[in-house]
Amino acid sequence: MDRMEEYRLLREALERTPPQLESALPRARARRQRRRLGRWIAAPAGSVAAMFAVFVLLVNLVTPFAMACSGIPILKGLTAAVAFSPSLKAAIEHEYVQWLGQCQTQGDVTMAVEYLIVDQKQVNVFFSLRSDLYPALNGEGEVFLAGGSRASASLSLPQTPDDPEELRRISIDFREEDVPDTLILDYKVWAEDAADADAPSEDSGLWDDPPAGPDAVASFSFTLRFDPNFTSQGSQVTLDQPFTLDGQHLKVVGLEIYPTHVRVDIQEDEANTAQLSSLTCWLEDDKGVRYDRSQGLTAHGGGSPRVISYRFESSYFEDAQHLTLHIEGAIWQDKEEHWVTVDLTTGLTDPLPEGITLARIEEIDGITTLTFRAPTLANGMMFRQVAGNTYRAPDGSERNFNMASHTIALDENGRELEGVFEESVPLKDYPFDQVELEILDYHSSTLEAPIVLPLS
Repeated sequence: MDRMEEYRLLREALERTPPQLESALPRARARRQRRRLGRWIAAPAGSVAAMFAVFVLLVNLVTPFAMACSGIPILKGLTAAVAFSPSLKAAIEHEYVQWLGQCQTQGDVTMAVEYLIVDQKQVNVFFSLRSDLYPALNGEGEVFLAGGSRASASLSLPQTPDDPEELRRISIDFREEDVPDTLILDYKVWAEDAADADAPSEDSGLWDDPPAGPDAVASFSFTLRFDPNFTSQGSQVTLDQPFTLDGQHLKVVGLEIYPTHVRVDIQEDEANTAQLSSLTCWLEDDKGVRYDRSQGLTAHGGGSPRVISYRFESSYFEDAQHLTLHIEGAIWQDKEEHWVTVDLTTGLTDPLPEGITLARIEEIDGITTLTFRAPTLANGMMFRQVAGNTYRAPDGSERNFNMASHTIALDENGRELEGVFEESVPLKDYPFDQVELEILDYHSSTLEAPIVLPLS
């Protein structure tokens, strides 16, 4: 029995007259047929609405109930969905979900696209992958417009759930354009083999060319047509709210509120000496409800002057009249170039930016490799780029790194160094004893008192 059949049976069960009422209904019709009939029609609809309201509360407040629901096929997707994020939870609570119910099978793999949560700028696709042959499946998707051209959107695939029966999600985020009325989702599926991934190698293989992607065991193409009542939802406000942070000048230029997320657009002054890498910030409405930076897709930057669009959980369903932005800190990348010369025979180097050290020079797979140590950033991002993409040889030629390796830093006893990571970069086919590299300098700040900016 597939999910569509189970869904149909569940609906029939909800609409079926209980046996205890079989004799009561004729008596009610005999007394006041028109009035009682109207109430009888309204009763099941009200009961179903109440059931879903109680279901959402129980799923969020009572763990055993949520676990029990996970065994009911049609409710399982809802159980997983309300746990994803506050914004998607609110969308489900307000019945802001479009049911799709498309299913395709290729070979021994079945992909079912079951639900959509969509608004003017973002599409969240909830789907499942099942196979009796492959115990673990993964995949990647692409989206196209109805005419066949690639959609100018970013795709985010949250972590694959541990339970293969759980719904998966793809977030399709549009920056400038609105969500069209139709998208084509192409999705390739491959089987993961844990045994192969754990097989030891004769050498480190650190700087080997990356292996080709796994062969797809199935490929699917789904046409997603969106209800225009959903894709029209959202509002935009143009702002001109300047502020200064760490001596750098910025401006809030836009606020966009959608059912799935809120966007705050921040423009940088071109005269700034540092480029904004990340903000520690959150939103608050007039009722004191806090909205944090959302997981997954959080910001896009570009243009001149540069504008970064930060993503927050949504206030759409909270009937918020006013929003304020609270900024607690920032991470900056220095615009000034820091080129340093490293002697590959002695390990001596020009002064490095504060906090960065050259940990070692070694041969890995026959390739001279430089390993730098640097502090993790305040936003919890464990790894970042230390060496720029380009390095220079003594003869004036320039070359480019095509790969790098990041690991947690360990002390001489193999214990983790808290707040420190390592970046290793290879000098492939490099015959010289010296190299000049650009070291990217980041610094972070935490404000004693947050900057508070009214947005609406």
